[in-house]
Amino acid sequence: MTRRDRLAAGLLALLFAFGLLRASSLAWVCDDAFISLRYAENLVAGHGLVYNPGEFVEGYTNLLWTLLLAALLKVGIDPQRAAELPGIAAYIWLALTLCTWSLHRARRADLPFLPVASGFVLISEDFQVWATGGLETMLFTALAVQGLLLTRGPVHKPSRALLAGSLLGLLVLTRPDGLLFAAAGAVSWWVPASRLTATQRARLALLTLLPVLLVLAVWLPWKLVYYGDLFPTAFYSKSATRPFLSQGLVYAALYLVRNWVLLAALLAAALLWLRPGPEKPGAARWDEGFFLACGLLYAGHVVYVGGDFMYARRLLPAVPFFLLALESRLVRWPRSVARQRVALALLVAALLPLPIFEQRSRIQNVGDERRFYPAETLEQRRRQATAVAAALAQTPARLAFEGGMCSFGYYSGLPYLAEITGLTQYSLAKRPLEQRGFIGHEKLADDEWLSENEIHMLVSQDLPPLQPKPGVVKIDELYFGDLARARIHLYSDAVMDPLRGRPDVHFTPIERAIRLSAQRMQDASRAEAEAIYAQLRRYYLDTAGERGAHWDRQLRAILDGK
Repeated sequence: MTRRDRLAAGLLALLFAFGLLRASSLAWVCDDAFISLRYAENLVAGHGLVYNPGEFVEGYTNLLWTLLLAALLKVGIDPQRAAELPGIAAYIWLALTLCTWSLHRARRADLPFLPVASGFVLISEDFQVWATGGLETMLFTALAVQGLLLTRGPVHKPSRALLAGSLLGLLVLTRPDGLLFAAAGAVSWWVPASRLTATQRARLALLTLLPVLLVLAVWLPWKLVYYGDLFPTAFYSKSATRPFLSQGLVYAALYLVRNWVLLAALLAAALLWLRPGPEKPGAARWDEGFFLACGLLYAGHVVYVGGDFMYARRLLPAVPFFLLALESRLVRWPRSVARQRVALALLVAALLPLPIFEQRSRIQNVGDERRFYPAETLEQRRRQATAVAAALAQTPARLAFEGGMCSFGYYSGLPYLAEITGLTQYSLAKRPLEQRGFIGHEKLADDEWLSENEIHMLVSQDLPPLQPKPGVVKIDELYFGDLARARIHLYSDAVMDPLRGRPDVHFTPIERAIRLSAQRMQDASRAEAEAIYAQLRRYYLDTAGERGAHWDRQLRAILDGK
């Protein structure tokens, strides 16, 4: 290793320290992560891998991550730390994998040690932010990179192919679209065709696919038996079979604009790749093409399905492959001083992303998700959940909650909860898509769905303090102190009677609600009175038995007198 290589290694060590400290300081948990945490907690509690005990719905898309969370909860790790620590570990694993690849290439091909890919990952704020978030993003990325790098290089042992396949099998369990990388892993042994004999290529490709196929052979039948469906709710709620190219292009453009230096470097590298000069095609150039193809394959899939509402998250697994292709081109640049300066300039510029979300919280439904869930917001959700759970603990209440409240669902611990965009219920997720919009949140529960699923109340996403408007009486409003507000959809005596007299719960008792409605009916036209009566039937009368029938007779008498 030359003096310059030692300087590069020293700089990289500093970047590892910087990346680890920065990722740790930015640690956070996004709202969607609390879905996986609730599944994990129910599994640990013996209820099975379910969101609501007794209701078998696959509302997660990250089985391996959810099982990992369950293991950490089982040994007593704090839930928020359990959602953060594995991501940070995977982030360091990813950077080490990229660094090791750079080092091995330098040794075997007598090339300079220029770890641009690992350096960029350690510097990039997007990677630092999504090192946590409570989701599987960094684990998925690390598995994809490690698995595919095992299929490159000069070692062609069957054990290496099996190891690569095992990692790719875990990748598929981490997120189903890992199948794209698994397919790339099998193809890798065939690139270039002269690398191995046809028999060797076929054997290594099959050994790579074998663990993936074994995973699918066990996992898919289990899903059918356990959940009655091959696909999770997100597959339906996000309408994954319908392309959303316009949104996907916006999603990709936002990442490239913010990370302008990566876009500029990739364009420059593409020009160099198209005009390679006197250099003969070799293993390194084939590696470049393979890495570039992997990045384009996954990024193309993300664009096709519309990306995500969480900025950068879905694209990050493709980025290391673009960086590997760029690094491979750069280390073979004949002018050593120039390539080092270019590499250093690229890493310095990576510290200066464009602040595209400074003035707007979202751009065409895509936002910097971390800004929406600071620690104080999670604490407010926890307080809301605690108050609601304490009030409803002894009731058979079935609750729905609005978007951005999965943390409320987790902290409440209530036995039956429904998220209103279909993330936890097949019946809602599978509804026809009327029009494209906020990706993954385009199918909202209406009153018909709430009635069909016997939802008693819908909890508002508004944060405390919450107070009713002075002088305004809404018979379907329910307040849990000043912490949480809900809209009563179905007034059930079994749910509401235990709340009477609680100083921390405020609502309009049904007898007063009916008296107020009766006065409105008397003063209203026939059509207006019929509408009020129909609303009361849905709200209470049709499900209240003899008690409801008593009130129904009085209201019918008012209506008949019109």
